[in-house]
Amino acid sequence: MMNRVLSVFILMISSLAWATTEPEITIPSTVEVSPRQQISLNDVVEARNLDEGTMKSLQEIVIETDKQNGISKTELARLLRSVKARFILPSELKVIRSRGAISRMEVERKIKNKIYSDCNDCEVQIQIASVPTHIQSDWAMDLNIDMSKNNVMIPVYSTSNTAQKGWIIADIKRYQNVPVLRHSVKIGDVLTEDMFVTEKRQLMHTRDTVQSVEAVVGMQANRFISAGQLLRYSDVKKEQVLRRGQMVKAMFGGPDFEVMISAEAQEAGAIGDVVKIKNMDSQKVFAARIVERGLVRIE
Repeated sequence: MMNRVLSVFILMISSLAWATTEPEITIPSTVEVSPRQQISLNDVVEARNLDEGTMKSLQEIVIETDKQNGISKTELARLLRSVKARFILPSELKVIRSRGAISRMEVERKIKNKIYSDCNDCEVQIQIASVPTHIQSDWAMDLNIDMSKNNVMIPVYSTSNTAQKGWIIADIKRYQNVPVLRHSVKIGDVLTEDMFVTEKRQLMHTRDTVQSVEAVVGMQANRFISAGQLLRYSDVKKEQVLRRGQMVKAMFGGPDFEVMISAEAQEAGAIGDVVKIKNMDSQKVFAARIVERGLVRIE
């Protein structure tokens, strides 16, 4: 009986883990694409958690030619039967081709899909500032660039004529649930979990912005930080648990023995840092790693 309950519990946990990573794909009822001869599902979908394998599967499914303008929900479901994802399908999909060779709406959609593949809880607003006009409609973008910036230049090229290439310029606003301070903190204050609340904010410096409380709990403020302000990693440092001149216990030895001596710290540091210490009896200086407050291990 216990084994059966344990098996059911493991299955439930596995199902929950799968649900959090399964691609979520929405197909709008009306969508604009570039005037290609053939349109794939990857050209029309709005997606979150989209992985490379699923994207490749969508690219291989052709849904429209020049002679076909609409696809029913039944037909879409048939085409998608081998794709492992959660779908929201319209009663009918209507495809509109853009006047220009590069559809700005298609570009925006694909940029969002890329960002949402890495950040499922983000909300993104994109404005396409410019697209090249000399590239054919069989274009492709290289989205393997730094998408954390507010302004990006995305390489684009013709798949049939690689000499035709250019840049798409886009402005990106990214909103995400992030920790913000309930109240102001001073230089040297140690950050604790109860100091934060979670709010949806626009991220201006995505790479440097602290996006989880766990990443900074136990660290110290490098400067005065106002209440309600987003934290950047440059605003914090590991808590200094050892001061220069402080007396510490220093351990050394092997698997079969261990010796403890008193020593003086020659440098300040945080847990995990390697600092210099001085044996007060021999006056010799050693390198030691900080294990906890008042305790180091000689390297």
